[in-house]
Amino acid sequence: MLTELSRLIDVQEIDKVIQEVTQGLTRLPEELKAGEAALEELKAAHAARLQELEDLKAQRRDTETEMADMEESIKTSRQRLMEIKSNIEYKAMLKEIAFKEDQRDQRETRILHFMDLMETQNRLITEQQQQIEELEATLARQRQEVAVQVKKLQQELAELEERRKKARKGVPAPLMKRYEFIRQRRNSSAICPVHEGVCLGCHMNILPQQFIDLQKGLEILQCPHCQRILYWADEMGEADAASQPVH
Repeated sequence: MLTELSRLIDVQEIDKVIQEVTQGLTRLPEELKAGEAALEELKAAHAARLQELEDLKAQRRDTETEMADMEESIKTSRQRLMEIKSNIEYKAMLKEIAFKEDQRDQRETRILHFMDLMETQNRLITEQQQQIEELEATLARQRQEVAVQVKKLQQELAELEERRKKARKGVPAPLMKRYEFIRQRRNSSAICPVHEGVCLGCHMNILPQQFIDLQKGLEILQCPHCQRILYWADEMGEADAASQPVH
């Protein structure tokens, strides 16, 4: 195998690890951001439920005031009832008192309903508060873990970049340029092995003569179908190369 091709294979292997590390550096903050967004959403729901509870309290107070006013009105009507002489007026007043008592009873029922709703809201608010505290604790731990992991990945990335610089020194500039061009268009896979005359990048057969030339290892060859740079592993490593997927 040509020395520059061997070096280029090393560069691609380093590039694959660099890509994984870079993806990790992107993914970790995004996962943390997703957790923080979930916390903000939970806090917003908690605030809305607290407001609903305050609204229920206000409605209960208003209904209690109406009920108290109704009780006072019923009391006044009963006092007036004692002063009425006419049978017709007496019956009309009894009817009025019955109506007011019905209105009072309806308000009492509403107050009991508000109390049930408030009890439910208080229970849900307590559960939400517990969820918020648990999520805040989880995020606090996650922030620390992410900070440690990011620092580690940054150090690893710096080491990989240094290794890449050394590896690419043995690769001619035109070949390196060709590699970068193919890599951008082939999902970061610019070089791939050939197994039994098949390019493992696109899984298409290359020309028989091209396969013979590839085995000689005297020149840089590219797949006529996917344009990836090709190499032929020796007999010991050919099976291993065939088992490795090319993305």
